[in-house]
Amino acid sequence: MKNILITLTFLLYLCFCISSCTDPGKDIPEKKDHLIDGTDGIKLHVREIYFKDRNASDIPPLLMVHGGGPGAVASFDLDVPGGSLATDIARKGPKVYIMNIRGWEKSTLPEYDLSDSTLIVGNYRDAGKDINSVIDFIRERDAVEKVSYFGWATGGHWGGYYATLHPDKLAHFISLNSLYGTDAPWELKPYFQSEKDSSRYNKQGFFRKSVKNALTRKWTSTIPTEAKEEWRDPEIAKAYRETAVKLSTLRDTMLVPGGYREESFYMSNGKKYWDAGDISTPSLIIRSALDFWSRPDDLKAIDKDLNIEKKRIITIPGTHYLFLDRPERGRNRLIEEIVDFTEKY
Repeated sequence: MKNILITLTFLLYLCFCISSCTDPGKDIPEKKDHLIDGTDGIKLHVREIYFKDRNASDIPPLLMVHGGGPGAVASFDLDVPGGSLATDIARKGPKVYIMNIRGWEKSTLPEYDLSDSTLIVGNYRDAGKDINSVIDFIRERDAVEKVSYFGWATGGHWGGYYATLHPDKLAHFISLNSLYGTDAPWELKPYFQSEKDSSRYNKQGFFRKSVKNALTRKWTSTIPTEAKEEWRDPEIAKAYRETAVKLSTLRDTMLVPGGYREESFYMSNGKKYWDAGDISTPSLIIRSALDFWSRPDDLKAIDKDLNIEKKRIITIPGTHYLFLDRPERGRNRLIEEIVDFTEKY
């Protein structure tokens, strides 16, 4: 009897090993890149991320949109352990798409008249058109009526605008560390205001340029410990910098549309490019406690204006780059909140 039990135990172990060896990629996501047509003759880069036989069919797909700095791949799908928020969300529930607004990473720009000083390259209306093009693509591809939306920083601003226009296409609106149109102190205001008139934006060009090492400088300064590696993995910070410049058109320099800075400056002074009172979609509004971009007043203002029952307004301990921080520094909490909200509502 003892020998029989030993033999059975060995056979079960052998079956497990064979199963693991024949399917070594069972926890590796499927990824497909698409370059779709947008408006104004542009092409938009979209990446589809999912797990075979895992993503719940009753949960709407989630579209993730970057902020004003590095684009979608650098922000949400780094090829290092712990560097892909998109993969980790897809592992727990919804199928995920990430996209680049025109001018970011592999998404193209239309022809502009750069002699027009009033031009805002990367403005919220154009971003809204790009989001709509991608959401229509997802709706057709996945045969779904609605898509969930997650936007980081300026991506939340763009998504809020979109949510006011297309509630029929949106299942959930989620923003992280986004400004909202309310007049409140903002630490970046002095960098963007005119020397002659502090109420006016100091427009110095149509694009933002950032050298590689500058891309994590603010992240580093806001981590409240001397040993920065306790808060974030150095390999993730390195991959973030390198991916951002690798996918740019300039060597060792990130080049992206700069219009979001102008809109952000005026939002910090109280200008509303859109009103949360016009949003009817279930909304999850998140802010990191150590964020340098959004302000506590933004959460208060949008909470006041959001006249809906299905909403959640929360603050999570962490930095502006919460989703690239270590799991215990708020990243796990962020993933749980997103997955739970999209499953609950």
